[in-house]
Amino acid sequence: MISNLTIVICLYNKDINESATLQSLLNFKDFKDYSTIFIWDNSKEVINQESFILLNNHFKNLIYKHTPENVALSKIYNTVIDSLEEDSYLMLCDDDSDIPMSFFEILEEQIKLNPYQDLFLPQIYSNLVLVSPAKDFLIKTGLIKNLKAGTIGSSNITAINSGMVISNRFFNEGFRYDERLRFYGTDNYFMSQYSKFRKNLVVLDVKFVHSLSFNDSSDISNKLRIFREIKRSNAIIYSDQFFKRQIVLFNNLVVACKLCLKHKTLRFFSN
Repeated sequence: MISNLTIVICLYNKDINESATLQSLLNFKDFKDYSTIFIWDNSKEVINQESFILLNNHFKNLIYKHTPENVALSKIYNTVIDSLEEDSYLMLCDDDSDIPMSFFEILEEQIKLNPYQDLFLPQIYSNLVLVSPAKDFLIKTGLIKNLKAGTIGSSNITAINSGMVISNRFFNEGFRYDERLRFYGTDNYFMSQYSKFRKNLVVLDVKFVHSLSFNDSSDISNKLRIFREIKRSNAIIYSDQFFKRQIVLFNNLVVACKLCLKHKTLRFFSN
């Protein structure tokens, strides 16, 4: 088990029994003596004493931070990054990823085989479809067919946060998340910045099952909230790229039209 790995898990109004990520990690016996588990809890209520004792007994290196004010994801990541030790790795996790038993063994092997690579990505599936990593065509995310594990080019590649493992070498060169980003867009922002400074990344031969909140949501109000956040995030991500920003703004309008027709409401045109 990797001893210099910090795993940050963001919770929001969930008990630890409701978090697929935490339940997965609790099944790993080796975690008792290795790795740091950093649970950042944005829930309104702090976890109960029984849950805290369970976590503390299982994870030797446990950090629990409760912020009921719902701190932005970008600020959470930057805070954790600032606490990392030299020659360490950071793993980002949502609260709803089912982490396979083989993940950490494969990760450790690939870090040893690729000591100069700074980004390791699992293959994330939603509804049996590979959704991450994917090709970033600016106005459309292209699914990658027949993706093979191993080293690939980072140009025009995007990925979902959950399961992403990043070397502290990259952070030591100055990267930090734009704290104007709240809960959407941190993954696209990271990948766009990473590809500017690193030519390659490693795709792990391991699969995560993950739920996509926008695609899977049947609640129109929730879908509207997410769409507004995505539009806001895109404006920030491409704020210094005029041409790309105009293309993205136009695409936002096209998507809004499609959503209005699908859900028979004009609310998707509002800001």
